[in-house]
Formats: sequence, C-alpha cells, structure tokens
Amino acid sequence: MSFDDLPAYVVSNENQRLTTNFVPNVTDVLTVAGSGDQALFYKLAGARVVDTFDITPNARVIQDIKYAAVKSVPVDEYKSLLCQLRCLSNDIMSVPQMVKLKQFLTKESRERIEQKKSQYIFGIGPNVDMHPENIPTPEEYEKLKNILEKPFVFILSDLESLGVKLNQKYDLINISNIFDNCYDTQTQTKILHDLSDHLKIGGRIAYLPQYKRFKYQNLKLPKLVYEKTLKHNQEEMILFQRTR
Repeated sequence: MSFDDLPAYVVSNENQRLTTNFVPNVTDVLTVAGSGDQALFYKLAGARVVDTFDITPNARVIQDIKYAAVKSVPVDEYKSLLCQLRCLSNDIMSVPQMVKLKQFLTKESRERIEQKKSQYIFGIGPNVDMHPENIPTPEEYEKLKNILEKPFVFILSDLESLGVKLNQKYDLINISNIFDNCYDTQTQTKILHDLSDHLKIGGRIAYLPQYKRFKYQNLKLPKLVYEKTLKHNQEEMILFQRTR
C-alpha cells in the first residue's frame, strides 16, 4: 500500500485535550493532521493559526470532514458520523450526514471522495469509543462552531521533506509520534535542524513518543536543543526549543 492510499484514523490515539495544553499560550501552530483532532483541539486551546501536514491525503479528508461537521451537524450526530465512517464498506456519500457536510469540504477533499468512492480510506486506528476524551463536549463543539472560519491549511508531505515546503515560523511544531518508527538518528537530527528554521525564537518542536527508540537529552544543534520531557499518566511529550 502506498502512502497515497494509507487509511486515516477517525479518532486520535493520543489525548488531544491534554497534549494540546502541555505547552500553553501558543499562537501559531503546525501539527500533523492525523485524525483531524489535533487541529480542533489546538483551536480550542487558543491557537490563532493552525496549519497541518501529513503523509497521506486521506488525513486531509477526515480533517476536512470534522471541520464541516462542526459547521453543519449537531453535536449529537458528530460521534455517530465518525463511527459510521470507520466501519464504512461502501461509498462515503452513503453516510447520511455527508450530504449536509459536502458544501463545507475543500475542493481537494471533494475530489478525493469522488475518486476513491468506496475504497478503504478510513478505519485504521482505534474505535471511537476507545478515546472519548477526543470527542468535543457540547460546550467545546459550540465554541468550535463559532471560532472556525475556514478549513485548516494542509500540506501533503513526509516529515523529511516538510521543511522545504514551509514559508512561515511557528510557536510550536507537533510531529506526534512519527519518530517512533521512522528515520534513523542521523535523519531525525537533520529533520529537527531543518524544522528549527521554521520556529520563532523560543519556539518548540513537540514529539509524543509511544515507542521511543533513542535518547535526546544530549541533542544540541546550532539553533535547537533538547529542553525537557513532560509527562502525565501515560502521555509523554519531548520538547526541543529554538534558542536563537
């Protein structure tokens, strides 16, 4: 299976309500798109700009669907929509809520849905009920409805190529757990070096390991150093900070 066809999660396996508040008061954020929960919860945490990236275009689709759902369907239909999408074995547009959502989707996501139709573009990852903490409460849902103005910027890219596709600086770049299974130490170091050019002074790269392979405490690059590791129950976030 190519990365182009890699199915997307419909719910994150990381506690987004917690991890998006690990580093408070961030204004401009770049985050992996993942299941789309990352972007929503960064907005809830107060970020002004939230741009996203991912290696699979299917991540854009689920992210756009969640944006469209917030704008067009009531909160009590949101979870049901995600459950139906995860178990879907036929045309995405057969899900009743999708008729209302379609007008809010980006052109790219509408075209992707039309091209793939019944192909398996969702379903990888946990059941929605396994991570209820990533379902917005009615109050959060209403807040999102009021603050979301347009779909999130999406950059189709692997992590190694991401730096050359960026044209602004961020307070925080969230790479999720990508380092767990991808890239050797030399390549990881180069990625961190490249991404540091797109951080504001004092800005951070956040890595949320689940199967950490390497130690980072001695990392020291021209503009980036290991700062600290935050922990809460099973959640962990390794932070690298731009120094100059």
